[in-house]
Amino acid sequence: MLDEAGRARHPARIAAAAALAAALVILTALFVKPYVGMADNGDFFREIHNPGLYDLNETYEDRHFDYYNRIYGIREYPYEANTAFISSLSLFIRAAIGADLLLTGDNRFDVRAIAALYAILFVAAIYLIVRQAAERLTAAGAAVAALLAVFILADTGYTAYFSSFYGEPASYVLLLLTMALLMRLPELDRRSAGWLAAWVAAAGLFAAAKQQNAPAGILLALLGLRAAFLYDSRRLRRLAMGGAAAVAAASVLTYGLMSDDIKHINQYHAVTRGILQNTDYPERDLEEIGLDPKFAVLAGTTYYDKYQLESVESELMQEEFYSKFGYLSLLRYYALHADRAVDKLNEAASHAYQIRPAAMGNYEKSAGKEPGAKSPFFSGWSSLKLELFPRTFRFIVLFYAVFYGGLAYFYVSAWRGRRRADQFRLEALALPGLIGLSQLGVSFLGAGDADLAKHLFLFNVCFDLMFGLMAGWVAHKIMQRLRLRGKAGKTKWKSESSISGSSSLPS
Repeated sequence: MLDEAGRARHPARIAAAAALAAALVILTALFVKPYVGMADNGDFFREIHNPGLYDLNETYEDRHFDYYNRIYGIREYPYEANTAFISSLSLFIRAAIGADLLLTGDNRFDVRAIAALYAILFVAAIYLIVRQAAERLTAAGAAVAALLAVFILADTGYTAYFSSFYGEPASYVLLLLTMALLMRLPELDRRSAGWLAAWVAAAGLFAAAKQQNAPAGILLALLGLRAAFLYDSRRLRRLAMGGAAAVAAASVLTYGLMSDDIKHINQYHAVTRGILQNTDYPERDLEEIGLDPKFAVLAGTTYYDKYQLESVESELMQEEFYSKFGYLSLLRYYALHADRAVDKLNEAASHAYQIRPAAMGNYEKSAGKEPGAKSPFFSGWSSLKLELFPRTFRFIVLFYAVFYGGLAYFYVSAWRGRRRADQFRLEALALPGLIGLSQLGVSFLGAGDADLAKHLFLFNVCFDLMFGLMAGWVAHKIMQRLRLRGKAGKTKWKSESSISGSSSLPS
C-alpha cells in the first residue's frame, strides 16, 4: 500500500471512501425522518423575502427558535428587491428554488433542496482535503486523516445548518473548498488553470456569503496575489492576479453594501448585549460611546424581542441611537476599558466550542420532540469538544501559540530548503487561525453576546481545522515511527538469521 517514499499508493481511493462516508452521514441526518435542520432566529426573512419565499406558519412561536420548518411557500410573483442586501447565499437560494420547482412545480419549497446543494459541495471538499492529506502521508496516516475529516467536519452540529437560510452553511462549505483548492495552487501549470478558476470562484463566494467574511476575503485575495509569483507562465500569473482582484472586490462590495437593517441589528446588540451587559456604570458607558444615558433601560434586550420598550426602527432610534455611534466608538471604549475587553473575550471563549446555538431547535414540530431539542445523531465531536477543551481565552492563546510555533518551525525549514511551494502552503495554513481569532474579537464587538454561539461559528470551523491538522500530523508521526521500528526489526532479524545460517555451514 506504500510507494518508495513511504506514502499511500492510492490516495484517490482513500479520499473517495471518506467522501462516501460523509455523504452517508448527511443523507441519514438531513434526508431521513426525523429530518434535521436549524430553526429560524429571525434572520431568515431578509434572505428569503426577495427570492420570493415566505413562511407558512402564522404565529411567532411556530416560526422561530423552537422548531425547524422544512416547507416554505413560493410566491407566484416575487416582490421587487427592496434592500441593498448583497450575499452569495441568495445565489444558493435561487438555485435551490429553481431545482425544487423543476422537480415538483407545486409552489412549495422544501429546504432540503438547498441542503442538497451544500451537501454536494461539502462532499467535494472532503474528497479534496483527504486527497491532499493522503498524497503526503503513509497509508495508516491517510486513514487517520480520513477518519478525522469525517468525524469532525461531518458532525451534525455543522451539517444541521445545511437545512436553513443562514449564511453559516455557505461560509462553511466554501471555506473548506477554498482551503482545499488553495493547497493545489503551487502545483498548477498552464494545462490546469481550471483549478485556479475554481479557487477564485470558491473564495469570492465565501467572501460574499456574509459581511462578517469580508476581512477574510481580503486575506484570501492577498494569498491569491502571492500565488501569482509562484508561476513561470504569464497566463497563470495574469489569471492569479485577476482572481485576487476579483476576490478583493467581492469582499469590499459585500461589506460596503451592507444594508441598514443588518447594521442596526449589530449596533443594537453591540450596546444592549455588549456594552450594557454586566456593567456597574451603564449611564457612564453609554455617554462614553456617544449615547444618551436613557438607553440604559434597553440593557439585555434583543432586536428580535416580541415585546419592545421602543420599536427598534422607530424615528427616535434612528435619530438618537444608530446615528450616534459606530465601531470606532466601540473600539475606543474597549481600548480604554481593557478589563471589560478581557471579560468579553473570556465570555466569548466560554461559548467558543458550542457549534449549535442553544436557542435553536433541530427538529420539525411534527417530529414530536421537545421545543428546542437537538439531534444526537453523529454529534460525537460537537459533544466531546465541549468537555475536552478549557473554555478560557488563556487556553485559546496557548493553543494558538502551539499551532503557530509549529508552523514557524516548518516554515523556517522550507525557507532554508528553498521549497517555495511548501512555504506557500504553510502561509495558507496560517489563514484559518487568523480568521478564527478575528471572529472571536468581532463577535462581541459587533453583536455583544446575542447568538454568541452562532456568531462564533467560523471560529469553531477554524479551530477544528487547526486541531485536525495537528492531530493528523501527530498520528502520522506515530505511524511513521512504528513503521520505521518495524522495518528496523525486520532488518535485524534477517541479519541475525543470516549469521546463524552461515555458522552452520561446513567449512
